Amino acid sequence: MPETISSLPALTENDYPAVYLAADRTSRMAQKRHLWFTGLILGALVACAVLGTLSGVFPRYGKVLALCSTAWAATSFMLTSMRKALKPEKAWYSGRAVAESAKSLAWRYMTDADPYPISLPSGEADGKFLSDLKALSKDQTPVALGFGGEFSDRPQISSRMRQVRSLPLEQRRQLYVTGRIEDQRKWYGDKARKSQKVANRYFVVIQLSQALALGGTVLLFSAAASKWNLSGIFSALASALIAWLQVRQHDELSQTYSVAALDLGFIEEQGAAITTEKDLSSLVADAENTLSREHSLWITRHN
Repeated sequence: MPETISSLPALTENDYPAVYLAADRTSRMAQKRHLWFTGLILGALVACAVLGTLSGVFPRYGKVLALCSTAWAATSFMLTSMRKALKPEKAWYSGRAVAESAKSLAWRYMTDADPYPISLPSGEADGKFLSDLKALSKDQTPVALGFGGEFSDRPQISSRMRQVRSLPLEQRRQLYVTGRIEDQRKWYGDKARKSQKVANRYFVVIQLSQALALGGTVLLFSAAASKWNLSGIFSALASALIAWLQVRQHDELSQTYSVAALDLGFIEEQGAAITTEKDLSSLVADAENTLSREHSLWITRHN
């Protein structure tokens, strides 16, 4: 009795090519490093503004507070220089581009879709797939795989990938629809909703900071409260939040992720009508091109 889709073990991250694993690890680590640098830089600038204001409010500790403010300003300067020198965003973007392209090629290979059709002898299909992966890694700078050394002993074609490729048409169709299209549609849908919620929260906090900055400016007209230059503190906070929001791009991501989820939903429904190898190959091409388009837009927005 042939295996049903529910009896087959689900694909895990470790089932993908070593190139994907290395690039994915590199991208994730570089992203964390880039966001860490950016968060500290912006936080240091806000701290500088706060301490600078307090140095005028409390003359007794003015010199100490001014020195601390200067230290935070210097810290921000040094961190900015370090981020410029290390360029973690380059490894982040390059690694993500390689990882997503490698995963797309892996699914094309596993489903017997072009350019690895079922009519291609096994050895030729393997050879072409490996050649494409090699070309993919060469197209990007070495930083795209820089943090993935631990995966150097992993195969590019795992036993699970070979198993999926050898499955009958219907099982490959089901596995692709559920394991790739449905999985990505849900991922993009969830991310779109989460990004919109986060963007709305940032908007409220930014507006509140700007309102407090305006209030602080008004207080400067009062002789009693003129020493409390709160406008500088809240202006710095609002500016830092706006800069952070630009880095995270929650608004833009919410829109593009929503479109990607909708497009994948259409393709997922088409998957039920697949009856031939040619139909499956076309379905895979449509889905992978949709995902590739979204990844390209993501790279363009960040460069």
